[in-house]
Amino acid sequence: MNADKFLEGLGSTHARFYFAAVHDLYVAKVRGNRPAAADARHELARVMAETIGAAEVLGAMMTLQAAAKGARFAAEQTVLPRVTLAEALDDLVARAPVTLRNAAERTAQKIAELYTEDRVMAFVRSAEDTVTREAQNFVSRAFREGLAENEAGRRISMAVEQVRELTEPWSEGYSRMVFRTNVNTAVTAGRFRQSQDPEVRAVVPAFVFDSVNDSDTRHNHGVLDGVVMAVDDPRWNKLSPPLGYNCRCQVRHVSVVELEAMGRLRDGSVIASSIPADGGPDPGFRHGGRPDLL
Repeated sequence: MNADKFLEGLGSTHARFYFAAVHDLYVAKVRGNRPAAADARHELARVMAETIGAAEVLGAMMTLQAAAKGARFAAEQTVLPRVTLAEALDDLVARAPVTLRNAAERTAQKIAELYTEDRVMAFVRSAEDTVTREAQNFVSRAFREGLAENEAGRRISMAVEQVRELTEPWSEGYSRMVFRTNVNTAVTAGRFRQSQDPEVRAVVPAFVFDSVNDSDTRHNHGVLDGVVMAVDDPRWNKLSPPLGYNCRCQVRHVSVVELEAMGRLRDGSVIASSIPADGGPDPGFRHGGRPDLL
């Protein structure tokens, strides 16, 4: 499974929606335009609800595919649907094998409850706090460089298009990081959420940690590559991806057949890997635990 290629494909297609909303929010903050900031905040909530929700649907869909095949699946065969969240949820149930239709319906109902604009406001507030700090830094630099008027509110004298041009590089880099981290979190949540269903867990009862293992892979991520544990093992609460910003790691389902071939089943229970002492989240990264439990 090429997790890096998988996430890059998602980012190139969908990150632009994050960028547009983040950039509008940044420009509004710099110019002190509260109505425009409120509009941008609402749009960011809408974009997050749709894209993160659809990403969790994708994770759940991968789980159902793995359960249906009872073996390793290829992530490159599945793409994030270019549809609304409601359509993605319908698609999740429609694509589920008949034997797993009830499991898919239960998961679809839960995702529908979770991904509303109101419920993603924690994501939005986190992004807005970062954008606000950067906007304040931008304004401070502008004052030092004499690019402000001495009027009520001490507004930046630059035209809005000039502000947009100067703030674009930061907005693009930040929005891609936020998108990648949030989408990876949501895909992982979908995998775990669907995997907890008893009908699915009976077929694919374990995950294996899958890191990219290239020159950009962080050491504390790479040492976890190949770690196998049951889908409900409490240690996933510390080790579920992402383990840092821009993390490309994934979890991959392991079927009963695979576990038997690996010698990792004993009396129907998964024989878990030992965890390397130096494996885990990046220092300073606020790892919230298994994302389906948040």
